[in-house]
Amino acid sequence: MLFAAFRRIALVTLAVGAMYGCQMYGMTYGYGGGGGGGGGTVTGPGYNGSTTAGVAISGFAFSPNSVSFPAANGVTVTWTNYDGTTHTVTSDSVSLPFDMTVSPNGVFSFTVPKSTAAGIYKYHCKIHTYMTGSLTVS
Repeated sequence: MLFAAFRRIALVTLAVGAMYGCQMYGMTYGYGGGGGGGGGTVTGPGYNGSTTAGVAISGFAFSPNSVSFPAANGVTVTWTNYDGTTHTVTSDSVSLPFDMTVSPNGVFSFTVPKSTAAGIYKYHCKIHTYMTGSLTVS
């Protein structure tokens, strides 16, 4: 009986370790350099200098957690969830509202209107409130 309990603990520990390893793999190797893609999987973090920006959701964080770009470009920001759990991307601003649930391996894209006023627009995950990020529009 005692051996069976230890065996169960060992299996649970192994499973948690495997899930953590998968999250680390997504964070380290889930995306490369360059810009993000509008409507597709993030191919790189940050702003690409044109009309797209990518944000990875990995390791229970937004990466990069701050993206800056000019409003005049009408930039589409795409968040891709590499974590094994659901997150949200929820705006803190009524002047730039967005709120989307993003499942594991899911993608959410939002186009910032060209008419958006310059400023810092913060967002967070409603499920994991310590996850925060911002869009800086110039």
